[in-house]
Amino acid sequence: MKVSTGWVLQLLLGSCSVMLVPATFTPKDLLSEPRRSVAAPNPDGTKALFTTTQYSFETHSRNKTFSFLDPKNGKVSVALDDASASEIFWIGDSIAFLKGSEDTPGGTDLWIINGDSKYKAAMFPGSVSGFQSRQHEDGSVKFVVTASAYSNGTMYNSATAPKKYTSGRVYTSLFVRHWDTYIEEWRNNLFSGSLSLKDGAWSLSATRFVNVMACAGLESPIPPFGGTDNYDTNPKFDIVAFVAKDPELNAAINTASYVYIASLKGGEAPKPINKPSSNHKPAGASTSPTWSPDGKKLAFLQMPENGYESDRNQIFIYEDGKITSLVPDWDRSPAKVSWSSDGAYLYLLAEEYGRVKLWVLPSDPKKIEGHPKVILGNEGSINDYAVLGNSAKLLVSSTSVVSPTYYSVLNAMTGDVKIIFDPKAQSTTGSATLKRSQVDDFWVTRKDGVKIHSWIIKPTFFQEGKKYPLAAWVDSWSTRWNPAVFAERGYIVITPNPTGSTGYGEKFTDAIQNDWGGAPYNDLVKVYEYALKKFKFIDEDRTVALGASYGGFMINWIQGNPLGKKFKALVCHDGCFSTMNQYSSEELWFPMRDFGGSMITHPQNYARWNPANLIKNWSTPELIIHNELDYRLPISEGLAPFNVLQEKGIPSKFLTFPDENHWVLNPENSLLWHSEVIGWINHWVGIDDKSFKETRDIALQKESRDLVDRAQVHARAVKHELVDTRRTDM
Repeated sequence: MKVSTGWVLQLLLGSCSVMLVPATFTPKDLLSEPRRSVAAPNPDGTKALFTTTQYSFETHSRNKTFSFLDPKNGKVSVALDDASASEIFWIGDSIAFLKGSEDTPGGTDLWIINGDSKYKAAMFPGSVSGFQSRQHEDGSVKFVVTASAYSNGTMYNSATAPKKYTSGRVYTSLFVRHWDTYIEEWRNNLFSGSLSLKDGAWSLSATRFVNVMACAGLESPIPPFGGTDNYDTNPKFDIVAFVAKDPELNAAINTASYVYIASLKGGEAPKPINKPSSNHKPAGASTSPTWSPDGKKLAFLQMPENGYESDRNQIFIYEDGKITSLVPDWDRSPAKVSWSSDGAYLYLLAEEYGRVKLWVLPSDPKKIEGHPKVILGNEGSINDYAVLGNSAKLLVSSTSVVSPTYYSVLNAMTGDVKIIFDPKAQSTTGSATLKRSQVDDFWVTRKDGVKIHSWIIKPTFFQEGKKYPLAAWVDSWSTRWNPAVFAERGYIVITPNPTGSTGYGEKFTDAIQNDWGGAPYNDLVKVYEYALKKFKFIDEDRTVALGASYGGFMINWIQGNPLGKKFKALVCHDGCFSTMNQYSSEELWFPMRDFGGSMITHPQNYARWNPANLIKNWSTPELIIHNELDYRLPISEGLAPFNVLQEKGIPSKFLTFPDENHWVLNPENSLLWHSEVIGWINHWVGIDDKSFKETRDIALQKESRDLVDRAQVHARAVKHELVDTRRTDM
């Protein structure tokens, strides 16, 4: 169970008197902020591309822009003025983009811009994404894209697919549904192609695209979150490396995935390189395959244990049919690995102490001395990085609790780093009003000597002698659970990272197994008591707690335990009400690992930490949010506790979105979410937040005609939802 990146628990403590909150950084500000992608440099490192999306609550629409970034001075200029483009990237030194086909319904066109010239270079017969390419020594560009494909290898096209006259689905194996989608007959596959430059224009070298995975029974990228980190084309040879789950294993109870190598020309079955054997013991999930600059070595990450999604990623290099493990005793779990421009070093992204940091390690095992070294990450969290040309410089994309994406250039050899683009310098409102001085951290030591880390975030208008609330989160920017938004409503936010959190060592992460309501709960009690004693500006009579996912389970668990009586109110977002219902989920390896086995053979483990067993103790007002497309934790896990609260006469609210999954992604829905959550906790701690009325009015406004039209596909569900939208929270 990944605690720190997969759930949130916020403990919010109100001030000692009714407080009028200044109009500062609001939920509307958060959701209206420009959202910038990571920056991707061109081959020589002289320019980079990034995408910006921004939502307008005035027009109820999202705007998308594509920009150049100059790594030398941070200057931003327009790269593409076409909001219909789906993604933008480099082909050599030319920019290219994908957009829906103008000629083939359901297809995708590849467009290329050379100076003032813009032309269509190719048309794909279906919806494609994840364009990744390498320019070879002969000048040709070899590329792969991902698209849905039938079992016979042909590309799926939703516009031309045979019409179905029934809505029924029949399954004989798992998955039935995954994340927020029912499984269909098509799967993610990789298609390759080649471009050549003739008379100054790029064109396809062949008339067809090759499915490099055709008829192999494999799927890549791996749903639901796999992307371009799941595959890499070789810079020298016509091959691609990708990760895919073992097709012979039940996908719902196994996490095992392997690295495969396939020919871009097709005709050969992809070959796995890291299946368990006498020479290679790891059997868990693989990710981040990446070729060395000379194309002879392949670095990748793999977990040792099958069935455990929070296992520690380990670093491997494949060369000449042999796999070498690097620093197997390093007690951190990297999420990405890539090569330096000369192939002498590996760069790694790994979480540590509530921050995602950038590390470096020699790629030659003989030159390794100790563990990887941190080269960046003492503030904020790093989203991604890319090598600038053939230099030792990296273009880094980062965030922090008080800042959305900003860009830096790091010299990996000297350690010199310079922020070249800071969004806070571009404005005087919104997130620009937030300050790094608002954020601090502290540690609490348990009796067994284990230290528990927490963040604390104060309002910008914090004053000594007054009291405020608390929230828990890693030091990064989020548009779903953003501590700064809560702090700016008049709360002190403390974000604990209890037992099970990642970034504090494998033992600490593993300790949550079969102990869901044990050590993590005790850690929270310890942090809560320490915070009240340490920070005199916290009013212990006016505290609230919020949690989502596993944090939602913890809210329901707190509700039935003594800690729950200390809070004025609770908020549970898409949490677990009954651990005995875990088999209604989709990824069954979660409960099977965390509860020490199958429910069939170990039902007592599931029952041990069941919040439903303690409903007789429930008494604290609670807001419950649960969405209909959440197949990880089905909506019954939200309806059941609401039914309990209502039957017991405990003040409670229920908010649901028929078109959202485990997360609330639609900005309009998110504004309502924030309106209800903050309105709920404000009510119970006695905050008179008059400036927040604007946000509530916007969130509850009558939907415009286009929104109503789109919502009619969910007419029945929306009708039921609207009964409570004006009376609910979170």
